[in-house]
Amino acid sequence: MRLWARTSGSFRAVVLALTLVFVALVLVAGHGEEVAPVTLREGQPAPQTLIATSNVVVVDHAATEADRQAAAREVEQIYTPDPRAASAVLASLQDFFDNADEAARPLEIPGEEPGVIPPVTTVPTTLVETTTTEGTVPPEEETTTTGEETTTSEETTTTTAVPTTTLAPPPPEEMQIARLRELHPLLRGETIEVIVAIRNDDFDRLEAGEAAIFPLVETEALTLANTYLGNGIRSGELEQMRNSLVSDPPTLILLRNLPEEQRLAAETGVADLVATSLQPNLFPDDAATQLARERAMGEVEDVTKSYVMGENIVEAGVRVSAVQLEAINKLGLLLPEAAGPSLAAMALVGGLVVLLAVLYLWRVGREYWQQPKMVALFGLLLLVAAALSRVPGLLVRDRPELGFLIPAALLGYLAAGLFDGRTAAILAVPAGAFTALTTESAPLVIFVVGATLAPIPLASAISSRAELNLAVAGSAALHVPLAVALAWFFHPGAGLGWTAVFGAVSGLASGVVALGLLPFLASVFGVTTTQTLLDLTDRNHPALRLLEEEAPGTFNHSLMVGSLAGKAARAVGGNPLLAQAMAYFHDLGKTVAPQYYVENQFGVSNPHDGLPPEQSAAVLRSHVAEGLRLSREFSLPPDVAQAVVTHHGTSLMRYFYHRALDVYGEERVDPADYRHRGRKPSSKEMVVVMMADSCEAAARAMVQHEDPTSESLRRLVEQVISEKVEDGQLEESQVTFGELTRIKETIVDGLIGYYHARIPYPGFPGKAVPAS
Repeated sequence: MRLWARTSGSFRAVVLALTLVFVALVLVAGHGEEVAPVTLREGQPAPQTLIATSNVVVVDHAATEADRQAAAREVEQIYTPDPRAASAVLASLQDFFDNADEAARPLEIPGEEPGVIPPVTTVPTTLVETTTTEGTVPPEEETTTTGEETTTSEETTTTTAVPTTTLAPPPPEEMQIARLRELHPLLRGETIEVIVAIRNDDFDRLEAGEAAIFPLVETEALTLANTYLGNGIRSGELEQMRNSLVSDPPTLILLRNLPEEQRLAAETGVADLVATSLQPNLFPDDAATQLARERAMGEVEDVTKSYVMGENIVEAGVRVSAVQLEAINKLGLLLPEAAGPSLAAMALVGGLVVLLAVLYLWRVGREYWQQPKMVALFGLLLLVAAALSRVPGLLVRDRPELGFLIPAALLGYLAAGLFDGRTAAILAVPAGAFTALTTESAPLVIFVVGATLAPIPLASAISSRAELNLAVAGSAALHVPLAVALAWFFHPGAGLGWTAVFGAVSGLASGVVALGLLPFLASVFGVTTTQTLLDLTDRNHPALRLLEEEAPGTFNHSLMVGSLAGKAARAVGGNPLLAQAMAYFHDLGKTVAPQYYVENQFGVSNPHDGLPPEQSAAVLRSHVAEGLRLSREFSLPPDVAQAVVTHHGTSLMRYFYHRALDVYGEERVDPADYRHRGRKPSSKEMVVVMMADSCEAAARAMVQHEDPTSESLRRLVEQVISEKVEDGQLEESQVTFGELTRIKETIVDGLIGYYHARIPYPGFPGKAVPAS
């Protein structure tokens, strides 16, 4: 974290320095006397012998970069273990052995209660006890007499009742093998047959009073899997490990007492079982590797070249190298006469304006200051403002009205779309200041400030493409009276008609260029703009079409959630368009297995009826991971994709949790196993999507059993939101209790409007039903 903070701080410092430099360059370029500069490029012959006027040290960037790249190449790829993969492997093995044990469970004996262990049968057994007296007698001379005492040994025969167990017969092996093949189709048939044979032989061993072998096989399999997982498995090594394990099965120490043929078969079966269950648990950590490589590159010292005063840097006619050229430039040997005081003052004032704008971003726009990419974008907009201020100098000759062609509104569109209205309004100050420095024209300064501010209120609250087009037209319309009034006041002799035309052209051109630049800048800097959100909420978006085709019930649910979320976000001052887009894609992962979600089960049986509750919970939980994968596949912005992992948070899947309680009992059920593994919502938009999603789903469930009323819907929403609050799902959010109340009211109103009753038509079957 400290390294990241230092890196971010350094990046911001570099951005600030570059912004100051380039703004100053843009402002002063072309001003003052024209001096023919002496140009010298790398590889060109030196026009004269250049001598160092003072000691200078320059960096050999090529050699330094080569050393850094070499250091980076020496850093090997870093892999990070994933404990979930190891747990999945061990769970798979345990599941197989549990199934094998279940398949071999004895059949019920007629007359016995199901599940009752048959009674133990006691069989008299004769035991022989031998006592040896002092002295050693060769084995061929030993004599044993029952009940008599001799000089060699004494043997006593005793009849003792030794209990032996007669177990009920297991199912036929063919039935067990068929069952296991059905549950584990990836395993070889020979492996299943070996394990089944060992499990069934244990019945004979137990009846003979011997130890069971099946638990030892299970222990060996889990130990073998743990050994491979402990050593780490990379995805590229998995197939090789499997082949090695199957071709050369390891010796199983716990099975050494088995006959060799059975032991070899067991070792081969365990090797195949473990090989089939293994999966990679080491994954490349590109971020850590890149960080290590950057650290290695950072530790490489610069390769430098020193020149002392009076030393020849390059002789006349010799080709100049990059290092020599840098030394020449650093000493200023090719610079013309220094710029006059006016240029220095212009650069200084421009730098101070930049510092004031950055100070505002640091103190007021903290959410942007903490994101290095947004600091860089802010610097770029300042550079755009400086560049726009030079446009009048290129156009104005003897017609001052041409200056109103300056596309100042472009800055307002870009700032409002990429930041917010407040930041965009602040950028009007440097835009006006830069124009004052470059044009020294009061009307153009006022026009630039007004044109920058004009589109901000129009472009900051857009929720449809039509509103975006109206914002461009409205901003252009505001340009006309502003330009005409300024020209009338400052240049009474200027043509007001042409001024109006130039003002309108400036507004329209600014809007059109902004519409083209916004998607590009948003993509480069990873910013979610209004235009991006409008594209995402278009029903023809490929991801929405996929959702509509694969999971139509989920698609309709998402549209309803989007409607509720957009209204709720507007009620609490959030971004309604962002909330709507988040709601549209929050269940995108359900397209992978839509039949497992109730809204897509029209006319078919529920597959969860045949699944254990923990497996059903895992299926429902998987739609979050699948949703993230599809979000990346469809290049959804991070702000929108956040809804995939936050719309459930860490909520409890109550239905399957209570099913598990009924099946397994409270002692064997961990509530954590039935919770979603997402993240709790933090922003207002995330919160309204979570609430709208839960309330809409609960309302759909309720209307299947009773006719909804305004009171029942209100109670339902209160209950759902209260459960979320009590469960701690809003601990990390920015929502206040007052805003939560407004969210409740908005969702209730939306549900009431959706589930209003219809008048029954004469002769039409059924009663009044909710609107669809």
